[in-house]
Amino acid sequence: MLGTVILRLLLLTSFVDILADALTEHHDLPLILRYEDSSPMFDLLPQSKGRVKRASYNLPQQKAAVEQEGPDMWNTHIPDDVEEEKENSTVDHQYYLMTIYSNRSEQMNNYWVDIDAMLKKPGVVGNASHPLLSGTYRRAVGAKLTFKFPFYGHMMTNLTIATGGFLYVGDQTHNWLAATQYIAPLMANFDTTLDGSSIVYADDGERFVVEWRKVQLREQHQAGSFTFQTSLFKNGSIAFVYKNVPMNVSNISDEQHPVKCGISDAYLYHHMLMSHGTMSPKRVIYEYHRIEVPLEKVVPDTVVYLEAQPACIQFATCEACSNATLKHFTCSWCHAKKSHGGPFCTDQAGIHRRRQHWAENNCKNQGKNMYCNAATDEEELEDDSSTPASERPSSLDDVIPLNKERKTEKAKSRTDGGGYAALVFILGCSLCLVGWLAYAYYNPHTTSGQLLIKVCSGRSAECRF
Repeated sequence: MLGTVILRLLLLTSFVDILADALTEHHDLPLILRYEDSSPMFDLLPQSKGRVKRASYNLPQQKAAVEQEGPDMWNTHIPDDVEEEKENSTVDHQYYLMTIYSNRSEQMNNYWVDIDAMLKKPGVVGNASHPLLSGTYRRAVGAKLTFKFPFYGHMMTNLTIATGGFLYVGDQTHNWLAATQYIAPLMANFDTTLDGSSIVYADDGERFVVEWRKVQLREQHQAGSFTFQTSLFKNGSIAFVYKNVPMNVSNISDEQHPVKCGISDAYLYHHMLMSHGTMSPKRVIYEYHRIEVPLEKVVPDTVVYLEAQPACIQFATCEACSNATLKHFTCSWCHAKKSHGGPFCTDQAGIHRRRQHWAENNCKNQGKNMYCNAATDEEELEDDSSTPASERPSSLDDVIPLNKERKTEKAKSRTDGGGYAALVFILGCSLCLVGWLAYAYYNPHTTSGQLLIKVCSGRSAECRF
C-alpha cells in the first residue's frame, strides 16, 4: 500500500511542476484577485468515487494522474458517502447539521436580511455596491470579518467574495478558487457587467451577510436575474437564502464555470519528493469534507441552514480538549513545536487544516496520553525537542523528516564507541609494557634486558638480576 501511494505521488509530479513561490502564506488576503480557468499552481485531489468512506478516517484515495486542465476539473462527482437531502429534514454531516426548507415563506422572513437597512445601523460595516465587484467578471475581492468565524472548527477572520456566487475561505490564494474551501450558495458563471447586477455585504459583529443581487448568467442571461444571500453566523452556522431563481438550477451550463451549491474544506500538505536528483517541495491540496446541496432543491423562497457542530480543532486548551465529548470525534491534545504553530487539539485521525503539523509532531501517538499538565500543556515546544525514534509513525501520512534527535543519537553512539576503543587501546598498551618489562628482567642477556639495564643505570637506580 505504501509503495502504491508513493508511486502515485511520483506520477503526479510528472504532470504538474510546482513553483516554490506560487503560494504565498499570509493572513491578510489581497484586495483584489482574478480567478481564471487556467492550470492550478498546485495539485488538487478532490473527493472522488472509489475512496474509502469517511467513517474509516482514511485519506481520500488519489487518482492515478492529476485531473486534466479545463472545465472537466470542475465536474467532480458527488462522493459515495454524501447523503441525499430530504425536503424539510435534518441530515447529520458530522461537522454540520443541514436542513432544507423549500418554499417556506416564514423561514424566508427569519433569514432574509435587508442589507441596505442593515448598513444604516451604527457599528455595521460593509459595502452597498463594491466598485471591484460590480461591473466585472470572474473577480474576487478580500474582506475582513469583525469576528472570528469557525469554519469546520478553524477560526477565520478573512475570506474572499467572488462574483461567481461563492465565498472562498482558504488560507492560500490561487487561480482555482472554485475547486475547494468554499461556501457556495450558488456557484455559477455570473457576470455583474450586465445591467442591474451588484454584490453587497454587511457585517454587524454577529453575522456577515453577502447578497448577489440581480446577477445574471453570462451565457444564459436571457433566463433572467438571480438574487440570493449567504449569512455566516458568529457561532459558525451558515444560511443560504434564495429569493429569485428564474430557472432550474440543474440546467445551468458548467462549460465555462463550475456549478455547485454547498460547502467544502481541504488541507494543504507539503511533500518533499526527489526531482532531478534533488529534493523539492510538492504542495498538494486534499479535500477532506464536502456537503452538496441538491441543485433541484434550489428554488425561490428556500432556506438551507447548516448548523455548525463542535470540532476538536476549535478547543484552545488541553483541559477543554481532553474533556470534550463529541458525537463523531475523539479529541486529544497535541504538543506541536513552536515553528509548527504550537500545541493544538485534534481528532484521532488528524483530518483538519493542521494535518501536516499532526503528522510531523507524531500526534497520533501523543494522543495516547490522556492527562494534562496545566504548567506545560499550553506552552509551545522549542524546535530542538523531538519524538523518540521508536514512536515515529510508519505510514505514508505520518512520514516526518529526520530531526535533531536522530542525529544526536548517532553522534552519541559514535562518541561512546570511540571511548570504548580508547580504553581497550590503553589497557592493551599497559599489558604489553608489563610483559616486556617481565621478559627483560628475567632475560638480562637479551637486547631487551641490556636496554633495561642501561635505563636503570642512567637513572642511578638499583637493578639487581
